Amino acid sequence: MTSIFRLVNLLLFLAALPARAADEKSGGADPMAGWEPSVIKSADKDKKEITALLKAMEGAAAKGDLDAAVALMDFPVLMVTDDSQGDASAEPWSREQWVTMMKPFYSKPMPPGSMTSGKPAIFLVSDSLATVGFPWTMKMGGKSVSGTSATLVIKKGGAWKVKSSIEGGWGDAMAGGGAGGSDQGNTPGK
Repeated sequence: MTSIFRLVNLLLFLAALPARAADEKSGGADPMAGWEPSVIKSADKDKKEITALLKAMEGAAAKGDLDAAVALMDFPVLMVTDDSQGDASAEPWSREQWVTMMKPFYSKPMPPGSMTSGKPAIFLVSDSLATVGFPWTMKMGGKSVSGTSATLVIKKGGAWKVKSSIEGGWGDAMAGGGAGGSDQGNTPGK
């Protein structure tokens, strides 16, 4: 009986060797061992604060207050768009790049009532990370144009800030130096 017990233990030991070698090769540590998913504790409060951030951004745009908008951003920001061919792109922009590209829009704010935003869809990842999607309609050249934009917002130092803006259709304008850029290499990220 002892011989069978020893044989079974030897077989179990030998069967475990490949797994043990893999553990030793990876340092033996489970890369997921120290991670715990965040638990959302303040959903209502977070959503109210994010809504206030969005209203502050809209207010800054309506007043043409570029400095107020800059204060609501966490630079560098990730600017994401696509072009008429359907090719998406994303670039991190510094404060200087963002200001250069946005200055023309803030220097000539849209007339009151020319843009309306629908109810934002706020998706909380944690009490400090969220995505926001929102439909909008604006009057341009005598017609209404509608679209959807998205924003990634983060909470830093107790305040929600914009970390990324996602809006389709700007790729061609940015490549051609539109919105304040130029074909001479002033387009952010180029």
